[in-house]
Amino acid sequence: MKKGWLRRTAPLLCGIFFLLQAPMLQAEEITGSSRAVVAYSEDHTMGTVYAQCNGVTFQNAVYASDYDSITISASPNSGYSFAYFTDNDMIVTKSAWYTFCPGYYDHTIVAHFVKRGDNDDDDVPKVNWSNSACVFAPGYKIDAVSITTDQVVQGRQCREAFDSVREDYTYVGMYNISFAHAGKPMEKLDHPVQLLFDIPAQYQRDGRKFRILRVYKGQPVILENLEERGNKVQFETDCTAAYALVYQD
Repeated sequence: MKKGWLRRTAPLLCGIFFLLQAPMLQAEEITGSSRAVVAYSEDHTMGTVYAQCNGVTFQNAVYASDYDSITISASPNSGYSFAYFTDNDMIVTKSAWYTFCPGYYDHTIVAHFVKRGDNDDDDVPKVNWSNSACVFAPGYKIDAVSITTDQVVQGRQCREAFDSVREDYTYVGMYNISFAHAGKPMEKLDHPVQLLFDIPAQYQRDGRKFRILRVYKGQPVILENLEERGNKVQFETDCTAAYALVYQD
């Protein structure tokens, strides 16, 4: 009789013991709609990952709701460059700044870095430049046209093209900006679009002027800042190309 009672109650006793030993989780931390978001560097000796949920910093992992705002950024260590982010083992962006809402599934974000080559330029500041807002000209739907901004070190010929129109302006950074329509890459748009981008905080200063340089098919042009705001630059373009943000005091 006693042995039978022990066999029947042993699983219940083990379950109670597990609950007593496990850390208590608050209801607001994990709910039926919570998504696990994990973010880390593939190799911490190459670079560091920074993560925020609704503007609040978290380390390694967080539980988030479907429509929370997740921002992941990566900073390479000396001798390395950022390559790309993967989300659940798929490359999602080559920009060092990745923003998304969790939606209806968990995410594992990994930052990948590469060793810098001996001929890579080091005199252009490495700044994360995220597209905070985009204003499209008539004829394009925001949900149909996507923009990808990748921070890069441009080659010698592209750099010389930038320098030929840079005048006495100083570089903030160089980038590739690419367009896609309904998921298909677009080299040239039918109409120009206006893009509004954040200026990195460390470069914002009263009276400082900003402009965008563009090199498309080897031809450099100056894209003027359409509105002097001090913390944003607004410009008009119509093609996937190489770009540079520069300033003048």
